[in-house]
Amino acid sequence: MESKIKILMLVVFATISTLTFSQYSVGGGISTLHGAGIDITRYGLNVYYETPRTEVNTFYIRPTLMLPQKFISNNGSIQTTEEAFNQGVSPSVIDNLRSVEKTTYFSIDGGTRIYFINTYDAGFSLYGGGHLKGIISNYSNEVDLTGLSIDPNNYVVPNTKAYALLFSFGGNFGAKYQLPYRGAIVFDLAIDLISRLYDPAVVLGNEISPLSLSFNLAYRFDWY
Repeated sequence: MESKIKILMLVVFATISTLTFSQYSVGGGISTLHGAGIDITRYGLNVYYETPRTEVNTFYIRPTLMLPQKFISNNGSIQTTEEAFNQGVSPSVIDNLRSVEKTTYFSIDGGTRIYFINTYDAGFSLYGGGHLKGIISNYSNEVDLTGLSIDPNNYVVPNTKAYALLFSFGGNFGAKYQLPYRGAIVFDLAIDLISRLYDPAVVLGNEISPLSLSFNLAYRFDWY
């Protein structure tokens, strides 16, 4: 894991060192995330920074925050502790309790965009390129004891909390329309192949698909 992080940092620093900062753009908008084989659609917001190396070659970086996803079921269960059982606490087991499973999603992706037809800051243009992405996801699974007339101290109440650190590489393809005033509307889709760096709760494959597709729509303001 450490070697992968070091390689990613070296790539980012090497890329930033080649940039020209006389012109840049900042923007923000909405994003959705869809995964192959997983019936979960995430919605969120993105902000990004973009700066040209040349008129048709740019570097961008984009943080994205998705709304938490909750899954509620009635498969929760608790049982008495050994001390409570010895004291005759009843019932010893309570099944069919409300279980709340939740995951969050935050990512930062960055890479290259190559513009076709027109340039980075003129007219309508198509663009494409490759990127790297880091993902952090918090996972929790709790049993809801609301409305139960019991002493929680007499029971073993499952409460799982963990986080996942994931890494991906992928490609993106999009379109940009330069507005009459300073700025542009940009839309792109990105496909990612995701692998785990640290994932004790096995978020990857259950809450986040190894093969994921995202759509991003944003307004970009250009600074000269």
